[in-house]
Amino acid sequence: MPSKTQRRAAGESFAFLLSIGGILVLLNVLVAYFPSPRVDFTRADLFSLAEGSQTVASNLEDRLEITAYFTENLPPPFNATERQVRDLLAEYAAESNGDIVVRFVNPEDEETRAAAQEDGIQAVAHQKIEDDQVAVVEGYRGIVLKYLDSSKTIPVIQDTTGLEYTITSAIKELTGERKAVGIVTGHEGPSLERGLRKLQAVARLYDLRGVNAAEEIDQELAALLIISPKTQFSEQELRNIDRYVMRGGSLGVFGGALTMDLETGAPEAEVLNTTLNDLLGKWGVTMQPKMVADSQCSRAPMQGPLGLQVLVPYPPIPVLQLDAEQREHPVMFRLASPMLPFAAPLEVDESATGATLTSIADSSVNSWAMSGDKISVRPRRPEEWAMSADLGPFSLIVAIEGILPSAFVEPVSDGQSDDVGAIVTSEKEVRVLVVGTGLFLEDVFMPESRGPSDPQMNAALALALNAIDWLAADSDLIAIRAKTVEDPALDIPDSVLAAETSALAAAEEGNEAGIEEALETRKAAIKSWDQKKLAYRWANTIGIPVVVALFGLFRWRRRTAKKKSLKI
Repeated sequence: MPSKTQRRAAGESFAFLLSIGGILVLLNVLVAYFPSPRVDFTRADLFSLAEGSQTVASNLEDRLEITAYFTENLPPPFNATERQVRDLLAEYAAESNGDIVVRFVNPEDEETRAAAQEDGIQAVAHQKIEDDQVAVVEGYRGIVLKYLDSSKTIPVIQDTTGLEYTITSAIKELTGERKAVGIVTGHEGPSLERGLRKLQAVARLYDLRGVNAAEEIDQELAALLIISPKTQFSEQELRNIDRYVMRGGSLGVFGGALTMDLETGAPEAEVLNTTLNDLLGKWGVTMQPKMVADSQCSRAPMQGPLGLQVLVPYPPIPVLQLDAEQREHPVMFRLASPMLPFAAPLEVDESATGATLTSIADSSVNSWAMSGDKISVRPRRPEEWAMSADLGPFSLIVAIEGILPSAFVEPVSDGQSDDVGAIVTSEKEVRVLVVGTGLFLEDVFMPESRGPSDPQMNAALALALNAIDWLAADSDLIAIRAKTVEDPALDIPDSVLAAETSALAAAEEGNEAGIEEALETRKAAIKSWDQKKLAYRWANTIGIPVVVALFGLFRWRRRTAKKKSLKI
């Protein structure tokens, strides 16, 4: 028969378990009636809505219906897509205070399939392996958003990468009026009809329109862009642009010091004088008639004498060097290794105005300037790129904020101007963005789109759209793009690069044995690199769980030893 001490210990244990059970039941009841807290420890907040998405969802003035059409039991990897979409749409609904209603439909009969097709959702064929046979299964995975009398459709969801950006963009299109953004025409640069078609396609939240700077510029424009001009601006055009800024307009100047010919076998740049410095120089920024080259750069294909094509370092496309403060600027917000092709360096004079001039992107300390009336940018072996005495780092993107003086009216002592009716300083704080190149905005450098509503976001596209958003004072989507942009690529090991260089040298000498030896060395280096990556992968996949398991085993052994030492 149990002793009195044992009965008391058993009673205390039962009371403790009953208390714990009651607390757990109470917590479940509270969680059912109140939003549960969520913590996202990922660097880019991948599993929670960005602030811009939260703002858009919480500021709805009417009911937004989101219908997701997903066929059940799709083959991998699409069987996990529905769960991820459910979680994401639940976040939107939670932030909307009841204004967003989400509905999931399984198109399993004729009626629901007809409804999906009427909403613009496309049936997609999926390969399914079952019983050692490959079968084709037709299914749906798309969503439609309906707000008042308008709707936006995402016909096919390939994966959830960038889906938050697509959904928030669609909501903004449905609920907001598109801001007008002007692009200066008439200087042989790219236009909306030729060269900027991709930019127009992805900047759907803006009404991009051509502007003739020789005439009065519409002050209702949210921003004015000058992209890769090739001919001089007249004084009247510069005065009209100046007047637009003085009245509170935002201006973006992308390139204007160089023009590129990339279509010939020996691509080269030519120095320009577009007279834009007559305007920008008064605000503290001057575009230099040079091109920045950087040892920290992209790579480009080069053809060898025997048809051997390898990727070689390409200094004319620098990888931008951003410090922590620059990465927090809205234009560069958390971008991973953005590149700026064929850029002119910017000279900054912070004492020129009372405004704030900030260099938000620089080349590295291993950069240099290439100069001359014509600058060859032909891909070549690394040792053939000769560094000049004009060394970096150089400013490549400069943001100007604040009250700016007019570039064409000098105030006199009594505060009046020599030109009656002219504006001496801007009527309010303005924004001006100066970039040493505009090529990253043009079709040739824009990424291919995966669909009409699914842009393939990368650092170059994010930089372009961030710049327009900042100038137009619309920053809701900037943080979302930072979550969508690809991770920086792994650096290729020096051993692989050295082997490629040896192969090129041997090819130029016609040394077939040397080529074969270099290629074997390259193959061995790549194999070693792959093994190292595989080791890291398995260390993350298996090593971490094993460490956790060992820690649990250690704790269990300690508790077991402690129980054995207890005496009642």
